[in-house]
Amino acid sequence: MKFIVFSDSHGVADNMIEAVRREKPDLCFFLGDGEHDLALLQKRFPRLPVNAVRGNCDVFSTLPRALCCAAGGLKIFVTHGHLYGVKHDPIFRELCEAALEADADMALFGHTHEPFRDRTMGMALLNPGSIGPTTRPSYGLILTDGECVETSIQFLTR
Repeated sequence: MKFIVFSDSHGVADNMIEAVRREKPDLCFFLGDGEHDLALLQKRFPRLPVNAVRGNCDVFSTLPRALCCAAGGLKIFVTHGHLYGVKHDPIFRELCEAALEADADMALFGHTHEPFRDRTMGMALLNPGSIGPTTRPSYGLILTDGECVETSIQFLTR
């Protein structure tokens, strides 16, 4: 299975649309800050399943602040990250503790606009960076067969 991970689109739905066209994922994770962009993506790809949370800029959103879901044999903790201090904690301790408490195999987060992937405290961490108005829009990919998991950061080039 292939999962695509977006965060921080901030008004640029076209980058997400291009990445989905390119990757043809089985599932999408949206980590907040661009709920209106997500609606445009879902309108363009109505059959693409999406798990989404709200970010600190999604002021009137009814999306959850965090969720834990099962996908591809993994239990995945999903959040924007601002409630877990990800901009101020280089080892993401609060985020990891929340994900471990949820018994997750992986934690997805955004907010920093900086791509990051690592394995710590027994789980994979993935921040796709920003798919929005930046010089190097980025997104994450997760490939899994139920046993092995690979994560990567991809950059859109024009």
